[in-house]
Amino acid sequence: MTEDAWRMYFADMGGLPASIVFNDGIAQRINDLPLVHAMKIRVPLKSPRGDGLTTSEESGAINALDEQFDQIITGHGGEYLGRVTNNGARWVLALIRPGPRELEAALHAAAAEAGYAPEIHVEQDPGKAIYWQDLYPSEDDRQVMVDMEVQRVLLERGDQPEKVREVEHWTYFQEETAARAFAGWASEGGYMGVCVEPPAEGGPPLWCVNMKHQGTLQLTDISGHSLAISRQAREGGGLYDGWVSPLTL
Repeated sequence: MTEDAWRMYFADMGGLPASIVFNDGIAQRINDLPLVHAMKIRVPLKSPRGDGLTTSEESGAINALDEQFDQIITGHGGEYLGRVTNNGARWVLALIRPGPRELEAALHAAAAEAGYAPEIHVEQDPGKAIYWQDLYPSEDDRQVMVDMEVQRVLLERGDQPEKVREVEHWTYFQEETAARAFAGWASEGGYMGVCVEPPAEGGPPLWCVNMKHQGTLQLTDISGHSLAISRQAREGGGLYDGWVSPLTL
C-alpha cells in the first residue's frame, strides 16, 4: 500500500488565503477505495486572523481537534483526506461509509468538548471530487508547495530568506528549438547567464536551459519567479526542474 505523505500549500479562495493540508500519498489508491460518500466538516474558528486564517493562539486547540476527527473518522472505517483553513473556518474533508449517524454523533461530541460547533455535510461522491477538486493542488499550487519545502529546509539550516542572493534555475526540453525559444524569453525577462546545453552523452535526450537571477527567498519573491518560469516552460512543452540557492546567513 502506498505510504501516506502529508503536504501543505497555500492557495487563493474567494479572494482570501487558504491553508491546505492534504495526503499526497493517497492519490495513487484513492480511486480504488470503496468509500463513495464525502463528508465535509466546517468548524468556525473562535478568533481568526484578519485574513481568515488561524491565529497562533488558537492553532493548538483546532489542530488537536483535527487530530481527534482523524481518529474518529478512521475508527468508523472512513478515510481522513485533509483540511482547508479559509475565511474564518476550518474544513475537515473525508470519505466515509454510508449511514454516518454514529460517526456524526462522535464528531459533534468531540467538538463540543473542545468548545466548537461544527456543521457537517455528507453527499455521494463516487468520483472522489472532494479530494481531486477540493484538496489536490494545481500545477501552480504544487510549484509553490515545492518552493515552501525548499525554503523550509534552508530555514532549518539558518538561512535568512530576506537576504538577496543568486538563485539558479533549470528547465528541460525535448527539442532544441523550444529550448532556444525559452532561453530567448528568459534573456528578455532579465535573467542572467542564460545557457542552452545539449543532451549529455549517455543521459536523457533533453536540452537544458540554465539561468540565474538575483533575489530573496521570501515566498512571494521566489514563487513569483518559479511560477513564471514553470508556466512559460509548459507553454513550450518543457519541464521546469526547480531552483537552488546558496545558504545565506
